[in-house]
Amino acid sequence: MRRGASDEPNGDREIFEQAMRGVERLPGRPEPPRRPPGGRRRPASDGSPAAASLRVTRDGERLTGHVPGVAPRQIAALRAGELPVELTVDLHGFPEAEARGALRDGLRRARRAGLRCVRVIHGRGLRSPAGPVLKEALPGWLAEPPVASWILAFVSAPPRFGGTGATLVLLQRRRKAANL
Repeated sequence: MRRGASDEPNGDREIFEQAMRGVERLPGRPEPPRRPPGGRRRPASDGSPAAASLRVTRDGERLTGHVPGVAPRQIAALRAGELPVELTVDLHGFPEAEARGALRDGLRRARRAGLRCVRVIHGRGLRSPAGPVLKEALPGWLAEPPVASWILAFVSAPPRFGGTGATLVLLQRRRKAANL
């Protein structure tokens, strides 16, 4: 039996894009990651887990996200605030586009310095007419390349680190270049 064009991965994409013509993305929503032709996800450039593998769960106001293979004890330690916060990135008062860039720059700086645990202060959006814009956008920003390839896990911070107005991010250890 011959497969029809709509059964092909590229055919599905063309049909979807045709159906979505004229539809506008809601403000504050990150663009979904694009797949290359053939439907396969590209591996992250440094061999780390791909952005698409970031699993995010919500429990009321609390967020948790991690890549597959992260030990549950690491997530529990992060959630309990047992890991030392080595850098804080405060996004309070930033417009959304600037907050996204400040987050990326802060995480890049932390990664280059070999830091593991970063606190991101985004607020709960209680005084914002638009609600928790930064808090809602954060998981999408953490799932975007190249940032996604640096992340192991993230959780809503425990109360002493800002509660649900902040997120603790656990970065991967940087791999040392092989000496040849």
